[in-house]
Amino acid sequence: MDTHRLKYFLRIAEEGSITRAAGVLGIAQPALSRQLQLLEDDLGIALFRRTRRGVELTEAGERLRASTAGPLRQLELAVQYAGSPVARLNRNMLLGLLETSVDVLAAPLLASLTAVFPNATFSVATGSTEQLVEAMLKGVVDAALINPVPDERVFYRELLAEDLVLVGGPESNLDPDRPVRFVDAIATPLVIPRSSAGIGTLLQNAALRAKVTVSHRITTDSVAAMKSLIEAGVVFGILPLSACRRDVDSGRMRFAPLREPVLTQRIGVAATSQLELPREVMVKVGTTIRDEVATLVKSGRWPAELTPAGAWNPALSD
Repeated sequence: MDTHRLKYFLRIAEEGSITRAAGVLGIAQPALSRQLQLLEDDLGIALFRRTRRGVELTEAGERLRASTAGPLRQLELAVQYAGSPVARLNRNMLLGLLETSVDVLAAPLLASLTAVFPNATFSVATGSTEQLVEAMLKGVVDAALINPVPDERVFYRELLAEDLVLVGGPESNLDPDRPVRFVDAIATPLVIPRSSAGIGTLLQNAALRAKVTVSHRITTDSVAAMKSLIEAGVVFGILPLSACRRDVDSGRMRFAPLREPVLTQRIGVAATSQLELPREVMVKVGTTIRDEVATLVKSGRWPAELTPAGAWNPALSD
């Protein structure tokens, strides 16, 4: 099968319009429609249905996108960097991921990085921002995705901003169409992060401004433990939707947006001045992370807003 047709299919799916996809790809709309028709003929299935706004994937089209987007991207990256000095890097890279980002980011990011650096191996640490910063300063982690922290030893470049939501078990009455006020959310029995950075800081600062106290019952830095307790109906939690999307989709959890105020956590890629990776390698790692995050945000798989790329700066707290 012609991989160009798969690329065209994925672009149409991303844009939701054959006309817009043709503009992005720089080819004529009739030619793109023809390539799509040939792909559907090869597969013997309809990939899109027409709507007033453009096109949307059929169930068969959604299955094809899910099974081809990652492998096709990896193939493109492998070809693109096959002759690059970056591709010849032969060492172990130590990466850190916020535990709340693991479900949405770990698989696509590691797939892309292994394609860009085919001779490298990877070690992945997960944890809170405090734990990952400590690991970077000790040299246990080369680069990490963290929340901003007031530590001048850490250089940080912001990637995205995502709102937090109130999460409850399957028997809770939470509804995505019925926002919950912050003061009402923190009056419920909560499990909250033990770490003072990231979500913990957002909760405490919002509570101070509202002159209320967070009614937490349990603290932990384990997102897996949080989700287990929430699913069992023992407590509620305040988390980014990306951390529990699968649980919500499967009916194991329910959620509602937070309002008055909206709580937004920021995530960026960070490193320290003691980093031993060559500059070219670190630039490529950062670019790969941003590209992967941008793809997830644009597709809707990461409910967040991508922030403009900026210079490396010492991290600052919210």
